[in-house]
Amino acid sequence: MRKLIVLIGILVTISLSIAQDETREGQDSLTFEQIKNDSWMDSAFLVKRFNFLPVLQKNAGTLGLTEEQKKIINSFYSKYYQKMVELAKSIQEKEKQLQDLIINGGDSKKIKELIVEIAKEKAELTVYNIKEVRTIQSALTKEQFEKLKNLISQQII
Repeated sequence: MRKLIVLIGILVTISLSIAQDETREGQDSLTFEQIKNDSWMDSAFLVKRFNFLPVLQKNAGTLGLTEEQKKIINSFYSKYYQKMVELAKSIQEKEKQLQDLIINGGDSKKIKELIVEIAKEKAELTVYNIKEVRTIQSALTKEQFEKLKNLISQQII
């Protein structure tokens, strides 16, 4: 029962956070072309990240993206990308704190609190990633999105 209450609390917090972000316009007009290698964030997600960004950047011409499609995709990055970066950095910091507490015999209550905070932030970051995928998917035609998925599957990982 306690775990269920914690999970509900996490989900409510995430929903409120995203709702607040949606009402706030991005302060900077960030475009997907401007974002540099962000693979450092990959380990901060709750599940394996869907990182379409590098392939989208490299193949925008091949995909035949229109200015309107770019505008839709860029609206996501303007609104949410900085928040994703902040969450990923916070997760990394908290994971370092957690490792230190575990190795050095830290307080079990603090360890549990950190685990819950990390899980909450990873869940929130993963929700942003899903929103990112849905934005790209809705901006592209079915054919373009299939081509994008094929290009991703051809990437050497």
